Amino acid sequence: MYEAYSRGVFEAGLQTNAVHMAQLREQTPAEFAALRPVLVAAAFTIATDEDLAWLRQYAEAGGHLVVGIRTGYEDQEARARLERKPALLDETAGVWYDEFSNLPEPLPLIPGETVEGLALPGGALGTLWADGLQPTDDSTTVLARYEHPHYGRWPAITTREAGAGRVTYVGTVPDPIASAALMTWAVEVGAGTPAWARSTDSQSVSTSTNGAGERVHVIHNWSWEPSVFTLPAASRDVLSDEELATGTELELGAWDVRVVIEKS
Repeated sequence: MYEAYSRGVFEAGLQTNAVHMAQLREQTPAEFAALRPVLVAAAFTIATDEDLAWLRQYAEAGGHLVVGIRTGYEDQEARARLERKPALLDETAGVWYDEFSNLPEPLPLIPGETVEGLALPGGALGTLWADGLQPTDDSTTVLARYEHPHYGRWPAITTREAGAGRVTYVGTVPDPIASAALMTWAVEVGAGTPAWARSTDSQSVSTSTNGAGERVHVIHNWSWEPSVFTLPAASRDVLSDEELATGTELELGAWDVRVVIEKS
């Protein structure tokens, strides 16, 4: 499950990091939502009541919580919960299920209700699993359905506003095409397009902070075809020490990489 979403993030040209629930507990849900506007809970199967309450409060505080299959299915003793699934998140997510199935083969996903910013490409698939999702009311938007005579009766992906934020429930394991589209939309809804976003589909941009507190940006070109990246802020090339103004076009060759430090 983690791989499904991390692959989607990569294919979307975005950046992610993995966090443990113990790390989340070190911050309040509101503090984490301010720092990380999108959080994916992928197959967080064994969870305490407090863990699930933290996730719910994260969304209500302004975060975009993306919930994957099996999240909240078992308690801290790995016992199947008696609550309606996803346990303690169903009301906030605006969707529930009590039936699920393995998928012997991937199913095509088709768009549900039109949502600004979400473009589900042709060829997107749901794989391995399908929850029989039941939206609670009209406040829940169906983002995608299965193209299938039986599974088509249930939504594949839903979303609902929750407090100041949003909960999106993914009732299947998305393939890279579906995952990339979903992650692109989730980030746009949660935080808007990052300033340091790729300029072409063949690029990725990774950002971190070094020991001196400087923001370091690594721009890759994952293609045989050269590409150009437009700097969104004044920077310095790490290897050449060249000063680069905002709007400078960095030329990247085949499978090339450039590393720059953003000027404060």
